[in-house]
Amino acid sequence: MAHNHIDLASEFFAGNAASYDDVVRVTTLGNDHKWKKKILAHLSSPTRVLDLACGTGIVTFAIRDQFPQCELVGVDLTADYLEIAQQRAKATGHSNLTFVHSAAEHFTDDVPFDAIVSSYLAKYADIETLTANAAAMLQPGGILLMHDFTYPHNAIIAWLWERYFPVLRWMPSRNLRQWLIAFKGLPTLVRESTWVADLRTAMQQHGFTDIRTESLSMGTAAIVTASR
Repeated sequence: MAHNHIDLASEFFAGNAASYDDVVRVTTLGNDHKWKKKILAHLSSPTRVLDLACGTGIVTFAIRDQFPQCELVGVDLTADYLEIAQQRAKATGHSNLTFVHSAAEHFTDDVPFDAIVSSYLAKYADIETLTANAAAMLQPGGILLMHDFTYPHNAIIAWLWERYFPVLRWMPSRNLRQWLIAFKGLPTLVRESTWVADLRTAMQQHGFTDIRTESLSMGTAAIVTASR
């Protein structure tokens, strides 16, 4: 098992880019689509948005569809995922999409953003560095939003959650078999992650206000937002 967050993410997402969109939809029992809609609901006519750990561009293109005039920058660690996103951007003919190969924490930009969003990044991230960079890149009044899995506090939901990942590991689907490493390591990562508390603390330390946490789908995920 990888020992730092970048190595861990690289390990989980190696060689499975082509199946990502289908797998994330199936394994979240359709909740991923609902969660992405909630992310978009926090955006109000943005003109420039940064999507950290954009992957194949699910959130990026959803924002583009809702706000066609918005300039979008997607950043991801995994080249295979970015290649899919870039191919989609080329196919649509939109010139306001830029994709950058970089770890989320290492990315900086001199042109300010109205919003910085991420989905499924926080549990891997160096929260302190990421939040500090976000504070520097957001214009006044800009929003930082992070969405990721959380471990459910309800005992019954936690019992079901613990038994779901072993089931996924034994499913015969070829696409799901590409995710065996992730399905094996993800439960421990989510169970041990303190990303919500860590993010809220970092937001306070870096001058963010109106910090809010929204629990999703019986505590299996959360969205944390704050204003610069």
